[in-house]
Amino acid sequence: MLEYARLVPGRGFRPVNSALYYGHRLMAHGQSRRRVGDLIASIIESRRPRIERDVACDLADLRLEGLHPIGRVLDKARLDAIHDYLRDKDAVGYAGGSFRMDRSRAASGMFAYPLPTILRCPHLLALANHPAVLSMASAYLGCTPTISSLGLRWSFPGNDAADVQHFHRDLDDWRFLKLFVYLTDVDAASGPHVFVRGTHLTSGGLFSRLYERGQIERIWGRQSVCTIVGQQGTSFIADTYGLHCGVVPIARPRLIFEVQYSLLPVFAFIYKPVRMDVPQPVNPYINRLILHRASIAQTASPRRWSHRLSPRLGSE
Repeated sequence: MLEYARLVPGRGFRPVNSALYYGHRLMAHGQSRRRVGDLIASIIESRRPRIERDVACDLADLRLEGLHPIGRVLDKARLDAIHDYLRDKDAVGYAGGSFRMDRSRAASGMFAYPLPTILRCPHLLALANHPAVLSMASAYLGCTPTISSLGLRWSFPGNDAADVQHFHRDLDDWRFLKLFVYLTDVDAASGPHVFVRGTHLTSGGLFSRLYERGQIERIWGRQSVCTIVGQQGTSFIADTYGLHCGVVPIARPRLIFEVQYSLLPVFAFIYKPVRMDVPQPVNPYINRLILHRASIAQTASPRRWSHRLSPRLGSE
């Protein structure tokens, strides 16, 4: 969870952030946005050392549909370590208040953990910097990616849906994609992620717009709507300029981890890189917005995991 910058006049107004953030949103035409994204990627690629890319990585479905299943990227031991760490940590409610696993599971709405908690949680920083994930992000973006946001949040059953629980587009940068990892089992009753295939290639607008499912099915067809379910550890990447939502849980809460990879920083955020002991080397450029430079080992080659990312959803 990152702090938002004030983008409209008033106390704390950041005019430069506002101009840069709304500037890219003014160009809503899909093909024009992709051309500008290509230009920015080529500039970054000319100035930053390339990261190692997996030439066997097939992203045809991501480019065409906006969604790419990865599979289960965390085993039971790692998942247990994550839950054990979070047990006594506070998550902040979108509508106020807080939630802690060791106090009560009776909650409603959405709760997000602060950035320092996410970074210090076992395995999450390593997963965000997994060579296979960075390879996919680099291939899709066309340059070395920037980690521009991290999120770790609970969604609980309730009557009031947040904006992210309606169909919407993310409007964060000229080009970006997100890694999603379910940290609880997710079925149709526990808040699955839903993505509308192909809509990442369509045009958006200057202002955020929310859609209902009926509208989505009338415009893009019922067959384009993909609901993603799976056991804890299930992961996928998506270009969330495409229409998507996280459904409000009905029966059980959902815990999800997400990482955004983009061309540029997201100018709607105020970045306060965290100073901490980093358990393994990470790329200084990729992590510069979230980790204080004094915390990052000066290397561009994080060590490989022994646990291989599987190519398709639902396999180890």
